Amino acid sequence: MGVTPLPDLATIASQAEEELRAGGRSARAEHEKAYLKSSLEHAGTPLPVIRAVARRIRSEHPDLDASTAFALAAELWKGSLHERRMLAVMTLQQYADTMGSRSLEQLEPFVRQSGTWALVDGLAGDVAARIVLRHPDDPVVDAVLRRWGADEDFWVRRSALLAHLHALGRRGQFVGWDRFSGLADSMLDEREFFIRKAIGWVLREAGKRRPALVVEFVQPRIARISGVTIREAVRYLDPPDRDALLAAYRAR
Repeated sequence: MGVTPLPDLATIASQAEEELRAGGRSARAEHEKAYLKSSLEHAGTPLPVIRAVARRIRSEHPDLDASTAFALAAELWKGSLHERRMLAVMTLQQYADTMGSRSLEQLEPFVRQSGTWALVDGLAGDVAARIVLRHPDDPVVDAVLRRWGADEDFWVRRSALLAHLHALGRRGQFVGWDRFSGLADSMLDEREFFIRKAIGWVLREAGKRRPALVVEFVQPRIARISGVTIREAVRYLDPPDRDALLAAYRAR
């Protein structure tokens, strides 16, 4: 049997761009570009339309797998249209549950080139988080996330935190707490809003499963923690613990 040839990824991406542009709205494009402070071109395509394009591509090209999805994502990432990059993220999301631990390394260039939460959060908080959920104890996962956590780019550091969302949340078996808490502690004094928010976001999800651990993390660090972080962190704690931590934060 011969090897099935890869689909023409450039053609798939070009046809997808036509759909994205056709579904765009100029007023939405102007608003989104300003809101995201984006240097990219925006077509103003609503997210449901982008998701529909992603689903159509997967349906029409059943030969695509996790590996070729990265190749298609790279093709979509080319150019200057924001919605093509959003489609690349959604394409990777569709195959995240079949990705191996080394897919984190393939994901890294996309994270580095994103420059906005609108792309990073899907890549890190969903694709990377689902890879970590599937391979929580893999040494490759551990090495990559620790390296990301020490990166100069705060979007990469944010990704190291958000990659724990599923493993520590309700979908996971609460694996990786020591790694996350170490990374969070190392970033706790940062003033970058998106780092502070990410720490709180993961603590919030961890609080649904292990509220006592969240209290143990926050309590001795109350003098260092930001308001953005603590407001998220205490969201699902028992009221006495929540009120005590908030009172300690206000009184510090």
